[in-house]
Amino acid sequence: MTPPGFEVKNKLPRRDIRPRRGPQAARFSRTGVGQLSSGAKPRPDAPILAVSLLLLALMALSLPAAAQGGPPFITNDPGTPGDGNWEINIMAYSERHPASRIFNAPILDFNYGVGSRIQLTYEVPYLVEGTDGGPTRAGLGKSLPGVKWRFYDSDEKQLSISIFPQLEFNNPTASLQRGLVDYGTRFYLPIEVSKKVGPVEVDPEVGYIFASGSGAGWFTGLVVGRDVTKRLELDGELYNSANTNGTNHWDTYDGGGRYKLGEHFVLLFMAGRSFVTPSSSQPQFFGYLGMQFLFSMKHKKESQSLLPSAPR
Repeated sequence: MTPPGFEVKNKLPRRDIRPRRGPQAARFSRTGVGQLSSGAKPRPDAPILAVSLLLLALMALSLPAAAQGGPPFITNDPGTPGDGNWEINIMAYSERHPASRIFNAPILDFNYGVGSRIQLTYEVPYLVEGTDGGPTRAGLGKSLPGVKWRFYDSDEKQLSISIFPQLEFNNPTASLQRGLVDYGTRFYLPIEVSKKVGPVEVDPEVGYIFASGSGAGWFTGLVVGRDVTKRLELDGELYNSANTNGTNHWDTYDGGGRYKLGEHFVLLFMAGRSFVTPSSSQPQFFGYLGMQFLFSMKHKKESQSLLPSAPR
């Protein structure tokens, strides 16, 4: 769930969502349209979503732990697909502000495991942006390749730590001319941690965005959750990001989960909103819905090589 994957011209992208294991989207704060006045009142749906997330958290505290960050959440965790395994996430993202709307449909997120601790990633979204009563623009977003390395992994301490450097850059399309993306590159450098505390698994992440001018920023997130059944996992998330100059704050909470449809297919879902009054940089709603595909060509070939040869 970056936000990268989602970017709007002259706005700080939130980081992309990386797969939770073998997870961006991401997140960018928005500026420049539909700013509410200081006297504006919060939307009436805020208490409903807050109560839903509270119930989700209470449910998580009463069930066996197995939660992780990554798709469909903004926060990532140290998990990787495993040697020779593929994890492909195909998702749709929606974000709503008082006077603007943003869609990413689809977000393509490809992840491949190299050894037991390294993950290669490539993500790119198709962006659709519009304002109430105004035109709608669409085009290919920026590319976001990256490499995750879990450099510490202790079963005894039930603690894992990873770094996940990613480079965001423009594609050779007309999206820049249309104003869908900004010009230039950004380098994301986050650190992810996964720690089991009693029956609860906690996944925090913190990172910095290196970019020229006002594009630099920081981000931090936290995911906590549990398995409800063998197929269903529910999680809650807190996320915060901003430019280093103090603008474009993104302070949100959300809830969601994953439902295992089969050995190779997982349904991803998440919805949330800002803690504060919705504005051009604080969403009144954002959500993800997608599918995760898991498979391994390497292990398939190894299994075929072990089959007895057909008699001649």
